[in-house]
Amino acid sequence: MSDDSVVKAFAAARKAEVPLAELPEPTPPDLSRAFALQCAVSRELGWTQAGWKIGCTSERAQKALNASGPFPGTMFSNRVYRSGDFFPTSAANKRVVEPEVAFTMARDLPPRGQAYSLDEVMAAAGSVHVAIEIVNPRTPNGFADPVPWFIVDGGLNEGIVLGEARKLLSREQFASLKGAVTWNGEKRVGGVGANALGGSDIALAWLANHLNEHGTGLKQGDIISTGVITEFFSAGLGDTAEAIFEHLGTVSVRF
Repeated sequence: MSDDSVVKAFAAARKAEVPLAELPEPTPPDLSRAFALQCAVSRELGWTQAGWKIGCTSERAQKALNASGPFPGTMFSNRVYRSGDFFPTSAANKRVVEPEVAFTMARDLPPRGQAYSLDEVMAAAGSVHVAIEIVNPRTPNGFADPVPWFIVDGGLNEGIVLGEARKLLSREQFASLKGAVTWNGEKRVGGVGANALGGSDIALAWLANHLNEHGTGLKQGDIISTGVITEFFSAGLGDTAEAIFEHLGTVSVRF
């Protein structure tokens, strides 16, 4: 199948909120082509991009998806919500709740010939939030499909719910911050910031340099979600989820 056909298939599935009946090709693309297809799907959708998510920054998530490492995904402004909002979803969606640390960028990190240092990346970040990313695969076999198709599928992002903006933490605080999560008022397994590649600041730097290697970069105003640090679970219609992160406050969402 041509790249254009692959792109149109994934864009149509995302707009319709209906999974693909079958994968568009029998062999998954290599990671470079998968990212190029992801960017092409974004253009085909025609939605305003709000930023990026990073998938599989934790060992728990990598084991769940059989991923060898992190990967990028796209987030769109029509799927950005605030704490306490009702998150629109169809019954067929997975609604995987992933409590994460998110950043809003204060300035651009454009592509250049050398990698960005962690200090440079964090100097470009403006604020930090506790967030809940909602994940929903559009692939036919859900989370059992090969990882490159998840990359094509926007990193499986369905939307994000942001808590209030806070001042940036120190590197030590990003690694050690504690996160708790409840599902319909019942406690689930919490976690610490270091679960996301050693800390969400490190994850943000990974994304900045991954994009740089592909000739693109982070932009002022971009929202970046850096990967789940606690237990994740599939919520049902009518459910409520809440995450409380040390130093960052609370975020909740209703389905």
